[in-house]
Amino acid sequence: MAIEAGADGVEIHGANGYLIHQFLGANSNQRADEYGGSIANRIRFAIEVTQVVVEEIGSEHTGFRVSPLNLLGGVNEGEHAAELYHALVSQLNEFHLAYLHMMHVGHEDILNQVRLDWDGPLMVNRANRSLEKLTVDLDNHVADLVSVGNYALANPDLVARLKNKIPLNKPNPETIYVNNGAVGYTDYPTAD
Repeated sequence: MAIEAGADGVEIHGANGYLIHQFLGANSNQRADEYGGSIANRIRFAIEVTQVVVEEIGSEHTGFRVSPLNLLGGVNEGEHAAELYHALVSQLNEFHLAYLHMMHVGHEDILNQVRLDWDGPLMVNRANRSLEKLTVDLDNHVADLVSVGNYALANPDLVARLKNKIPLNKPNPETIYVNNGAVGYTDYPTAD
């Protein structure tokens, strides 16, 4: 439906404590069937969802988001998280998706392994990244893209501000993901 509505593509959300991430979690996935227990079983749902989406809209319109060891929603992949993401990313790589988007909260070893396992464009979102460090992963050839979600939210004219070195509005974390209508979403001023 997103493609029919005119979107360029969709991002499968396998991160941040949502359903697919819950299947990946050692603590949240308590299943005793083919979707639980082993790493191969815990990644099965993510792979099956990806397969269905790719069959429907094409791999060139499909991205996938992961957030290794990001404890949002209480999901914890456990002591074998590096192995789990190696297996998951290696299988996702076979779909030739438009990109992989990684919420990075530390664990440089996992980020470096993801980069080795992933042949396509890799977008990295470092939690609480300062503007001065915005390009660190690009500069180190770990990422091909960086996401700027909170900066874009707080700066409707972000591109112009960056190009012209205009100071940025600071996002207000107290209004993000809170049902306040326009407050914190569409009420940030432009530079002009």
